[in-house]
Amino acid sequence: MKELKILAILAIIVIITYLGIEPYAKHVMHGTIPPPDFSYLDLPKFKLAGDPSKGRELFKVNCASCHSLKADGIEAGMDKKTAELSFHVVPPDLSNIAAIVEEHFLANFIRDPQNATKNPKFAMPPMGYLTNDQIGDIIAYLKSTAKKELTGKEILHDACTRCHSVKYQKIPVLTSPEHLKTYLGKIPPDLSLMGRAKEHEYLITFINNPQVLLPGTTMPRLGLTQEATEKVVAYLEQIADPHKEEREKIGMWVLIYMLIGVFLTYAWKKKIWKNIH
Repeated sequence: MKELKILAILAIIVIITYLGIEPYAKHVMHGTIPPPDFSYLDLPKFKLAGDPSKGRELFKVNCASCHSLKADGIEAGMDKKTAELSFHVVPPDLSNIAAIVEEHFLANFIRDPQNATKNPKFAMPPMGYLTNDQIGDIIAYLKSTAKKELTGKEILHDACTRCHSVKYQKIPVLTSPEHLKTYLGKIPPDLSLMGRAKEHEYLITFINNPQVLLPGTTMPRLGLTQEATEKVVAYLEQIADPHKEEREKIGMWVLIYMLIGVFLTYAWKKKIWKNIH
């Protein structure tokens, strides 16, 4: 009976180690992670109601010099090389921006990108000359072009690939490394293994507001909705460890198999040595 108790204790230790060491290590490394704010309550509120047709004309006049909107056949006025020389970062296509960025954040972003992103060096100039109604028209237009459903991969491409590559998925960074270094001070990391290196809650909060977890970072706040953020994190976790679920299932079966083997060995030992004991 003593042997069985020792076995049970060892089994519990092995299971706790197998299932708990990685989450515990990440918790120790990251500490207490504050909850994200997907309402962006620090930004002024806008009363948004707009006309997409007016928004299209405003977009062409105010935005299309730097941004494309391929969903409506609008190409950016400057090419990639010119954009990099001007801003040291490639401005994104805005076809789906209204589907992944929270509306309240997007309005503030159009008016004052540096304040919205919490990055005083953000490349886009403020557009405070636009009225609230004009901003509402632009957002109404952007909503009309955006897809209703986007995958995590599509959101990552729209939100992250200006600065980050995902080499294991053959997703290149859109901006040249030398320009990124000038713009941000260093080259941002590849995201291939980020979903395994960082805790789930850490990634959610970091994408929501990088300054909360890494004060002074040059990564801007992206303003993604909760749904878009969760989809991106789920995608990062899936590509970083595509066989995690399968591995964990196999791991549990291996532990069960080993326990059965131990119990059979113990029963055999009892049978062979019962007369001696």
